[in-house]
Amino acid sequence: MPLPIPKYVQIPVIQTPTVHYKWDDWNVEEVDLPLDEELQKRLQSISQRAVVAFTIATAHWIVYRFGRLSDDPSPGQHLEAAWAQVVHFHYSVHEDINPNEWSGPVRGPLGTAIRRVKFAIQQAEACGDPPWRAGRAWKLAQHVISDPVPYRTWCDQIMTRLQKLYPLNSEEKLGEVVPREALDPDLDFQIEQTELLVNRFLRGLNYRANPFLNSPQQMIEQGFKGTPYVFNIEEDRKARFEW
Repeated sequence: MPLPIPKYVQIPVIQTPTVHYKWDDWNVEEVDLPLDEELQKRLQSISQRAVVAFTIATAHWIVYRFGRLSDDPSPGQHLEAAWAQVVHFHYSVHEDINPNEWSGPVRGPLGTAIRRVKFAIQQAEACGDPPWRAGRAWKLAQHVISDPVPYRTWCDQIMTRLQKLYPLNSEEKLGEVVPREALDPDLDFQIEQTELLVNRFLRGLNYRANPFLNSPQQMIEQGFKGTPYVFNIEEDRKARFEW
């Protein structure tokens, strides 16, 4: 079983049993472009790991929205693997999903959300432009959620927190690991809790049950240094200058 949907997402008005919006698998840009300029400014002011974390958390809203319309566990598994990649990119592989398997007004948005997360991670590893993917996920969420007000409220609260805790360093854009708990507005998250929270998260992962997680052997073969599924914040800080 993948990680449960965060409690801050579990709002009754989000998980509606009907589709109220238009969807065209061949014209997703009509939904998630143009980007919101104000949001992009905020996203460009935080670390790339923080941008990826925001993108994954936004995808959780989208996955939960379709909880009564889809029983496919793979979106949650993809997001679980993505959170692991916030810790280190070698926890999963950069493989795109097959768009042909993700079409229609329900699976189309789910697949699009997963792709936005995957592309944000790829861009963070390449020191590229993850905010562009995050901005598109933000628009997608508001398009498919029947009442987007709770999502917008969460977004404003969390962006304020991320700007305070994870400001962009132009000399080292990736930044510190961002635990899932940092995206929960109901928690009094302190950045000093990072190592403890990340290790608790890693201990709860099961790469045998999630096909999108790498085994320790696969990670080592890909060049991972250290102990797989154990996080050391000082080692991470040293490694960032090698990525």
